[in-house]
Amino acid sequence: MSTIPDDIQVLLKDAYAALDDGDLDRAVDLGEALLTRRHVRGFEILGLALDRQGDLDEALDILKEGVGAAPDAFPLWELFGNVLSKKQMFEEAQQAYQRAIECPNADVESVKYNFAVMWRNAGHLDRALTIATQISSPKLAVRANTLRVTLLNSMGEYEDCAYLATAVINQIMSQEEMSDEDMKDLAQTYAELGRSYWLGRGDKQSAFENSWKALEWERSDPSALWLIRELIGRKSPGSRWYRLDVQGKWYFPLEQNKDAPSFSVSYDIVADNEEEALMFAKHLEPPEIRDSMSVISCEDRGQHSNHMQGLYWRSNYNFNMN
Repeated sequence: MSTIPDDIQVLLKDAYAALDDGDLDRAVDLGEALLTRRHVRGFEILGLALDRQGDLDEALDILKEGVGAAPDAFPLWELFGNVLSKKQMFEEAQQAYQRAIECPNADVESVKYNFAVMWRNAGHLDRALTIATQISSPKLAVRANTLRVTLLNSMGEYEDCAYLATAVINQIMSQEEMSDEDMKDLAQTYAELGRSYWLGRGDKQSAFENSWKALEWERSDPSALWLIRELIGRKSPGSRWYRLDVQGKWYFPLEQNKDAPSFSVSYDIVADNEEEALMFAKHLEPPEIRDSMSVISCEDRGQHSNHMQGLYWRSNYNFNMN
């Protein structure tokens, strides 16, 4: 288990940093440590970490306990609603969001955004779009417009989607600094722009180009990876799901007076065999490193003949700087 700081403020800072870095196991440890010290933020840290790990039932249990212990804590009610929405418990999610709005210092615009996401999850796209269009908070403008782009595509409004997506991309790119959330929104918007070109105009080339742009900003953007798989359009009765661990050599130094480092990276891929899986992995990496890539280990996770072949997830690079 990782070292746990004694000071509450240091513990809180480390917990949020662990969430930002994607170190969810450490975030869980720190959230539990906060609860041991009877600090209510422990419920939020644990709820966020468990949600991002996909442990939605555990997240619900923690957040239900949290809103009982701190009934005026707006972030807990909002997060509770978000997890209920993901679980498709929409009536309960609405109740949680209403309680969030009633809390002191509630961020009503943030709750509006999550209401729109909930209606999207419930399949009420018109209602979701209406709410997303009403969001006026400048700090939520990019997120709300990114959601609108996705909704317009899903509603078959491909030209409106392409117009708005282009505006959102320009809006994000014009910022002096981009947060991690901005980069994720940029990636998703590029992917949705590609989808609108493909489905609305039959323009495969522009769809591929925008998918690649999306992956430059978010390595494993699910919308971009989905679009690439659909554009390739390969299925096989012999398809299997593979987890590949791959090593390779980077193509330029990352530190002064040092050689280019080696790296390792992991992939989830549907393919006919290990060799084909490695081919799919190489296809989405820089051309300069493809020849250096080789398989460290391959886990066969069983038959997946109903899935499109291609890449479903990839990790960040783990560089060996020695």
